[in-house]
Amino acid sequence: MDPIQLLISFVSITLLALFAARLFPAKDVLSAQSATADYQRYNPDAQIDTAVLGLDHKAALLKLSSPVGQLGIVTRLGDRLVCRTAEKGDVASFAVNGDKLSISSHDFTQPEFSIRLGAPELEVAQQLITAFTAEMEASNGN
Repeated sequence: MDPIQLLISFVSITLLALFAARLFPAKDVLSAQSATADYQRYNPDAQIDTAVLGLDHKAALLKLSSPVGQLGIVTRLGDRLVCRTAEKGDVASFAVNGDKLSISSHDFTQPEFSIRLGAPELEVAQQLITAFTAEMEASNGN
């Protein structure tokens, strides 16, 4: 291949990539406000009390006051957003390992959800998931 053709190809591909990046930016940062808004669009009946955002801004755990017995989960995967609602019976277990909270579920499409949190957020998230699982156990006992 001629060096001039190679240079023209390289410049063309670079310009095309820059143009595509400008037209289709990757939204890889999640904020508490955007997680709440996106989840609200996914589940319009939800009343969101608290949004606990991960350190990497790619995941959030949402405490819902209504509907009762639900927990909101928002995950950013590249430029895609996944909103999930955990209901009674969905959570199999949870564990805290350092700054990471892992929630195991009975759902085969997302068997585990992990979120890295700072110390204050980890305490809030742990209280939230503990209360959620205790609520599930109480309703199963009735």
